[in-house]
This record gives sequence, C-alpha cells and structure tokens, in this order.
Amino acid sequence: MSDDIASWLEDLPADAPLVLDGESAYLQPAPGGAELGAILLREASDAQIEEAARTGFQGARQFEAGLALRPDGALVLSQWLPQAESWLDAAPALEQLFNQLAMWRAAMAPARPRQHNPADQSEQRIRALFAGAQR
Repeated sequence: MSDDIASWLEDLPADAPLVLDGESAYLQPAPGGAELGAILLREASDAQIEEAARTGFQGARQFEAGLALRPDGALVLSQWLPQAESWLDAAPALEQLFNQLAMWRAAMAPARPRQHNPADQSEQRIRALFAGAQR
C-alpha cells in the first residue's frame, strides 16, 4: 500500500463511510474488532433476497464476507475483523470486499435480452443438425 493511501486511511474517521470508485464501505468498531461492510442493495425485494440466499453460500465459501439483511431493508456484504479499530486496520480486507461486491453486482444484474439476428438463425440450424446427428 502506498504512503498516500495509508495516510488517507489513517486520517479517515472509523465511523465515516469510505467511498472508492463509486462504492461505499462502512466500518463499525466494537469491542474486540470491527464490522466491515458495503451495501449491495439499499432496498432489497423479497425476490432479490431469495436469490441472494440461494447463491450466497458459494460466495461465502470463496470470500470472507457474507450477506446480511439490515433492519432498514438493505442487503449488505459484511465481515468481522478481529482487533480492527481503524480503516488502516481494515485495508487488507477492503479490496477483497470490493471484489466480492463487484461479483454480486454482476450476478444480480438483470439479464439483457438477446437480439435476434440472422446469425442466431444459422446457429439454431447448426444446433438442430448436431442434435439430430446425436440421436
């Protein structure tokens, strides 16, 4: 980590949000450590919560942060950092949290409809030929 980033993190109050590349993270110090988190969805619908719960286990296996639903209805990624008291202490986990957040955003993005074009029809004919040849 560069000296400039370390100085910036050191000067940032622990209870102030950290905004980086359009994403916002929070740090909530408590006895014995701090909760590091980021808001995935400010107002999650029941369907979004259900989908997140279905796919959340795999994300938790790959990353340190897990999903949580706050009382205000926000869906967050958060993790406990033992002995962390400041943003500087949280710095090593911050990049991984933002990487996981990007993965979740991509996974939860609405699917874009496919546009039909002549290439699609050719592809369908070829797939049909292969399917027929395998029977």
